[in-house]
Amino acid sequence: EKERVEQQAEACIKKLELAERLVNGLADEYSRWTTTVKELKDLQNRLIGNCLLSSAFVGYISPFSMKLRIQLWRDTWIADINGRGIPITDNIDPLKVLASEADIAGWQNEGLPSDRISVE
Repeated sequence: EKERVEQQAEACIKKLELAERLVNGLADEYSRWTTTVKELKDLQNRLIGNCLLSSAFVGYISPFSMKLRIQLWRDTWIADINGRGIPITDNIDPLKVLASEADIAGWQNEGLPSDRISVE
């Protein structure tokens, strides 16, 4: 009888240790999820400005030289968006909104030159 009770006690201790590890793991996960939710809410606020800049970039920038392209979106358009009080990501690059690094790498693997103007 004593052995059975000791085995049950050991089993309970093991379950308690596992439960403690699970709770600690979930606490870490909670903090990660909280951070992710905060970041997503912040991105949601900036999404309109990011999309506005990126759509203008796609629609209007192609006929211009690289120097004028950069001047338009970096100096003129972003200043206008900020001046109108539309939230936008700091130091945004419209190309990074429109395509991921993986997309760009895939295009380059298919033969697209690696210079920025080709990627744009």
